[in-house]
Amino acid sequence: MHVSSRVSRMKESATLAVAARAAAMKREGIDVVAFGTGEPDFDTPANIKAAAARALEAGMTKYVPTPGTPEARAAVAAKLRTENGIDCAPEHVSITAGAKHSLYLALQCLVDPGDEVVLPTPAWVSYRPLIELAGGTCIEVPGAMERGFRITPAQLDAAIGPRTRAVILNSPSNPCGIAYPPEEMRALCDVVAARPGVTVISDEIYEKLVYPEVEPGLRAFSPGSMPALRERTVTLNGMSKAFAMTGWRIGYACAPAGGGAFMRELVKLQGQMTNNIASFFMPAIVEALSPASAPQVERMREAFAARAKLVHALLSEIPRLRGVAPTGAFYAFPSVAGCRGLRSPAGRAISDGQSYAEALLAEAHVAVVPGGEFGACAGDHVRLTFACDEAMLRTGLARIAEFTASLR
Repeated sequence: MHVSSRVSRMKESATLAVAARAAAMKREGIDVVAFGTGEPDFDTPANIKAAAARALEAGMTKYVPTPGTPEARAAVAAKLRTENGIDCAPEHVSITAGAKHSLYLALQCLVDPGDEVVLPTPAWVSYRPLIELAGGTCIEVPGAMERGFRITPAQLDAAIGPRTRAVILNSPSNPCGIAYPPEEMRALCDVVAARPGVTVISDEIYEKLVYPEVEPGLRAFSPGSMPALRERTVTLNGMSKAFAMTGWRIGYACAPAGGGAFMRELVKLQGQMTNNIASFFMPAIVEALSPASAPQVERMREAFAARAKLVHALLSEIPRLRGVAPTGAFYAFPSVAGCRGLRSPAGRAISDGQSYAEALLAEAHVAVVPGGEFGACAGDHVRLTFACDEAMLRTGLARIAEFTASLR
């Protein structure tokens, strides 16, 4: 059968490919330490699960409005107003099948063929394919490791041109595991605010996973809270990461533009695709965003902060690797450039993050994601997640240290 060129040109998600390979090796009985998938190891808090169960038992199994129930949209809007400072209302919100779905919808509504979308890199593997699927061109702006992978306002300003339709900002970041300080994020937003017609797509899926324990005073910042960008920001978020609800596939988008006119277009597209997510999940959204869930979310955040410190300390002890202390999300993104030109015990040549990751998995049975998929500037890096317990972290990093020391 014929396959469309837009799909045949698209690469498979590198993170999902690594996860599939690690799972296959485990099925073969191989003891693999999997640092590939960005998925919290915690269970969804019991009160959130109970809310969904009650709704299901009560017969909440029918269609609901495409963008979600009034109660769920109101809960999201209230959260964005009180926690993020975004002036919005329920009609500015749509609940989607994960934050990735929100990003797809936003790009399809914003981008025409030939438009450009500016993307600070290293960046999540799905941004570029979804930009290109919308007919856009991805303009990468590389963040140097020496600056903690954070780009400068001057870099952003130079990247914005007459065809720029949007700028994607992701803080805390996947894959870098860093968060922009509020003053730096505000400075980037000032650049966009001075460019009429350019929209900010702010991916805030990791916003609750920020670690002032690592960088004192650090906190998340929402571009949509700036009055100058209120109607030029699409804020993306969801339940997956902070609430340990990855399998629920609950995301949301917020766009106050035009008094809700942009969101009506987004919902129109959503209605032709997925319609609403599972109806009995709607009360779980309300419960997750209620004060009852806050202590459990904080406990998970504290655990991730402790793991961030541990991972950075253990990676820092490996002479051939260099990295940046994780300050958000649950990723470390070390450079393996110090291993270039060496060979593994089995004779595999190490030339970049891809070859390092392949050899590491084959010989040390540790799965990490090659950095090249995260941007042209990231080929010498690998991403590992610390969304797993301390024992697994110590085991996996000990294998990484032993493998790296064995290179000759």
